[in-house]
Amino acid sequence: MEHAVHQGRHVEEVDFSGVNKDSGNSSQPSVRWGTRRGKRNLSTKGSGFRGSGPASAAHLQDGGRPEEARPGRSRSSGGGTVRAVAAARLARAAPTAAGTALHAAGGSLPLPGGDTEIDWKAYMAEVEGVINGTYDYTQLRGDTGPLVYPAGFVYIFMGLYYATGRGTDIRMAQHIFAVLYLATLLLVFLIYHQTCKVPPFVFFFMCCASYRVHSIFVLRLFNDPVAMVLLFLSINLLLAQRWSWGCCCFSLAVSVKMNVLLFAPGLLFLLLTQFGLRGALPKLGICAVLQVVLGLPFLLENPVGYVSRSFDLGRQFLFRWTVNWRFLPEALFLHHGFHLALLTAHLTLLLLFALCRWHRTGESILSLLKDPSKRKVPPQPLTPNHIL
Repeated sequence: MEHAVHQGRHVEEVDFSGVNKDSGNSSQPSVRWGTRRGKRNLSTKGSGFRGSGPASAAHLQDGGRPEEARPGRSRSSGGGTVRAVAAARLARAAPTAAGTALHAAGGSLPLPGGDTEIDWKAYMAEVEGVINGTYDYTQLRGDTGPLVYPAGFVYIFMGLYYATGRGTDIRMAQHIFAVLYLATLLLVFLIYHQTCKVPPFVFFFMCCASYRVHSIFVLRLFNDPVAMVLLFLSINLLLAQRWSWGCCCFSLAVSVKMNVLLFAPGLLFLLLTQFGLRGALPKLGICAVLQVVLGLPFLLENPVGYVSRSFDLGRQFLFRWTVNWRFLPEALFLHHGFHLALLTAHLTLLLLFALCRWHRTGESILSLLKDPSKRKVPPQPLTPNHIL
């Protein structure tokens, strides 16, 4: 906060004039908080948090004076000393208050570490509700609304909750997400490397040009990176023909965030191509059983509440959070007709890809339900390019 003079308009400021200078306990001055209207406002300098100024407080405590005196206010040594002590106490309390107020509803403290927090406090509040013994999904809420992510999200961010001092050590969380970012890059590079279609120098530009990815990981601390690193791990396992482990990691990714289900049609097609319906059922069973096991504590408490909240297909998204559809008017973005049009376009494209791109053997697409050994055209080994 800069040392500024506001001329021609009234501003609110904290008034320390109520300090009891005659108190017998000089180490515990009583401070009356109030507001005073004036035309000049001297703010503390070098503040790390709103309302506190460590640099200016230290200057006053050491006997220094403010750069500019307030009009109509005496510069007596007694008042200045008491004011300096009070300001110094506020400065020393600021870092502690930041961590304590992290979960406070409506708090406006900027978090340390240079992040731009959006959902982190809400994540920690939701996880804290589970730690406190609430397993009813309809009762779990954060600052941004109810908990709408499956059980895998709860377990993973519960680990982050303890690793970051109950969600207050933001710098530690950023370090963890930085490692997660590097792991994601490595998994993506491995995928591209196996396609043999991307030259190595492109990887360098991927690291430097993905500003939005940097923001999602280290600045925002979203749950999307956790879901996507599990998805990319699943794809790498599928490329290595580790189908059971690949399905397991895919289910884990879905348990963190439901949007990973958008990849489910492609996985189903691969399983039918490789194993047929009978051989694909055990792999699909792995995905289903894992979801049940992870959500079991919540399913036992309120099964309808868990399924309706964590896999809510009718959830309405707010226009202010969209990036890709920002060019649309808000009324059109929120219209149900627009949602149905997007869903129809998505299903149509999936059908066209399944008929014209993915399945080119000349047989009916229903032949995928048969055992591979009983098909007229024996299936070819799945290449990385085909899987991708």
